Amino acid sequence: MANREGIHLNLEVSPVENYTGEVAADDIPDEMIHHIQSFMDGRQAAQTAVLFKSWHRAWLTRPDLDLKDQDFQSPLIEFPEFAINTLQRYEDLELRICTFRLVMATVEDHHLATELIVKAIKLSATELTLRIRSSGHALFSLPNEVLDSGTLAGLSAHGCLIDLQFGKKEVSWSNLKTLNLSYVVAYGDLFYDLISKCTSLEKITLDTTTSYPTLESTTRYPPLDIEQRQLSPSCDSMIKLHKLKFLQLNRLDSSDSIYRQDLWPKFRWLKELLIWGYNYDYDWNGLRICSPSLEIIALYMYGHKITNGKFDVPNIRKFKVVGVHMPQLDEFKTSSEREWESDIQIKCDQLNDSWFSSLNKLLRMLSPSRISLSLCLAYSYIEQYTVYVGNGLPIPIVENLLISGHERRRFSAFFNALLQSCRPNCISVDTRFTFEVNLEAEFQLLGCRSYGRRDLSDDQQYLAKFQLI
Repeated sequence: MANREGIHLNLEVSPVENYTGEVAADDIPDEMIHHIQSFMDGRQAAQTAVLFKSWHRAWLTRPDLDLKDQDFQSPLIEFPEFAINTLQRYEDLELRICTFRLVMATVEDHHLATELIVKAIKLSATELTLRIRSSGHALFSLPNEVLDSGTLAGLSAHGCLIDLQFGKKEVSWSNLKTLNLSYVVAYGDLFYDLISKCTSLEKITLDTTTSYPTLESTTRYPPLDIEQRQLSPSCDSMIKLHKLKFLQLNRLDSSDSIYRQDLWPKFRWLKELLIWGYNYDYDWNGLRICSPSLEIIALYMYGHKITNGKFDVPNIRKFKVVGVHMPQLDEFKTSSEREWESDIQIKCDQLNDSWFSSLNKLLRMLSPSRISLSLCLAYSYIEQYTVYVGNGLPIPIVENLLISGHERRRFSAFFNALLQSCRPNCISVDTRFTFEVNLEAEFQLLGCRSYGRRDLSDDQQYLAKFQLI
């Protein structure tokens, strides 16, 4: 048989002698089975061991270990024996581990966790994910073998103590690329004594971590008070991290570091910035983010307010804001020649003339992008909305508009005012909260037509979709 170029292809398939199907399935290389099992947790991977002998053998020698005591009916009895025997088998066969995940929710003491982690390090584990429950009043202390590992490439630790000996401990994480710390206590300055020494870091995620820079501070603020003490990151100590591409700061409080206009350009390779703020009614007045490298900015403002914000991001690809208050920006500059996206998700609990004015101003500022707008309507006691006409300026286009929430009494008035602030191409309404509203009739009066309502997927069955005529 010849193809379009005239080259003859031999498409004849030789029959497989004595083919039974089971033999072929049992001849899958271990490397391929390991790859498949890497997408599963420990319980799921164990279940594949009953398929064929090769799958059982692959499960016994997989390079990705996922140990969770919750997988056992009697975790304090069955889990220790299973975990120790598993790692002993790897030692006896002289096998290596790539990733090691240890989750222990039922803990009497931390000796077992320490033993398992040290064994994993000796078996050349390069990726560690640790979630060890506190024992009594004591946090799990990260073993020194972890801090001394020169081959560790990734660490994710939750609820543990990192003893940096108040600056005297030498850390050997020269190859560490990913660091994820949440609810961690550090004896020493977490940034100066640890993070600033990890010069290969590309991705950092920090969530409610606490540092005790001096020995005297541990007597004033014992580790049990971690919930009351949040991290105010000193970003200056991370400037030397030239390879940093991803930075996520969770539960950010009132640190002044993020406001400095001269700070972000110093991170020359930073591509993605995520900031989560949970301090209600805290005002991010004058927030400035200027960076020639940033491509993705996501701000989750649960209770925070952005006022007088300024962004100068010439290479932006996606700008996302999730929160309760409408972000108020004075400037959003970009010279990006490629298509970029804006995703604005706001809970609306104070609907008035100024709210629609702020929305119109924000959308006009983001109009060079493809805008997705999601509005969750809270109960509002405002009886009437004044139609906002945008001062005669062009009405900004919104590609996708999603409306959900509880405002049923004045839905028509709300949407009529909304159409004076933006022009949506596609409108989706969550019908679970508008069951008293005849959406078809309402939107026909407003110049919209329904489409595709009966063809929605299961997870979108409550969405009614409309387009402007």
